Amino acid sequence: MKRIVVAGVDGGASSTRCLAVETGSWRVAACKSGPSNILSAGPETTLLSVVRAFNGALGKLGCVEAEVVALCLSGAWTARRMLEKLFRNRIRAGKILVKSDVEAAAAACLGLGEQGIIVVVGTGSVVVGVSGGSFFRAGGWGHVFNDEGGAYSVSIEALRAAFQSYDGRGSRTSLEEEAKSFFKARSMEELARRVHEMRKERIALFAKIVKAEAEKGDVVARCIIEDAAKSLSRGVLAVARKMKLTRGDELNIYLVGGMFNHHSDILARRIRKHLSLEYGKINVKRPAYPPAVGALLIAFREAGLNPPAGVLKEAALKGW
Repeated sequence: MKRIVVAGVDGGASSTRCLAVETGSWRVAACKSGPSNILSAGPETTLLSVVRAFNGALGKLGCVEAEVVALCLSGAWTARRMLEKLFRNRIRAGKILVKSDVEAAAAACLGLGEQGIIVVVGTGSVVVGVSGGSFFRAGGWGHVFNDEGGAYSVSIEALRAAFQSYDGRGSRTSLEEEAKSFFKARSMEELARRVHEMRKERIALFAKIVKAEAEKGDVVARCIIEDAAKSLSRGVLAVARKMKLTRGDELNIYLVGGMFNHHSDILARRIRKHLSLEYGKINVKRPAYPPAVGALLIAFREAGLNPPAGVLKEAALKGW
């Protein structure tokens, strides 16, 4: 069997991961770099992040070129042609596939043929359904238009609440002190100055504190997480309608992204509660693999190859 390299890249607003596999020896290599959402990071940063991750992973295998690479990037559904032009002659591969990061997440959850609904909540948010090889989408239009429930949106709502608490315009909340502590600000004035100078990916990291305060019982934080859950649930229901699922059907939901923990999670619980008002059979599942493995699966399919299960397990350990 001729030895070739197959690679998958999963890139979003916060980071980019590449997994590369050499067939025959079945060696696996991984490399992580910076943001690659062309709509927020811009073309130069996106190109730099993807090239660094791709070259880094291949370099660990002692290779410089891949047979097939699947570039699964946030923003691709909107800017696919721009991305294809951007990577032309800059990525050394026999075939370059430009896909959405949501397609990688779907493959990581469902393989390449099953049916289900994937709720992807990282810096932003999108809900996608897969059935019969077709994709059905709700959201994912960026923070200007929606992204409700995403980490950036949750963080901004929490910071608004913190300033309202400080001013006396809103309910008192622990988020006021937590925000100063998290962003290392000595006063609310300094906090405002710091946040205005930050990239949205840095601001989005505050969402994990909001969830923690909600779990502790802070009323304002709980309301913010509740609103996020309602918005994401509306996306799930919109996709379910597009898939022509009825109340009697089983609803298989996969939760993907940094806003979900692998253990008890207040956001996941609230989403399930809202969906239970419409559907009696709800299975909330965790993905079998990280999205980078989903990108790798897409590349393997294009190459006409089926990797051994052990290779995918190793790739999963390196791809989280």
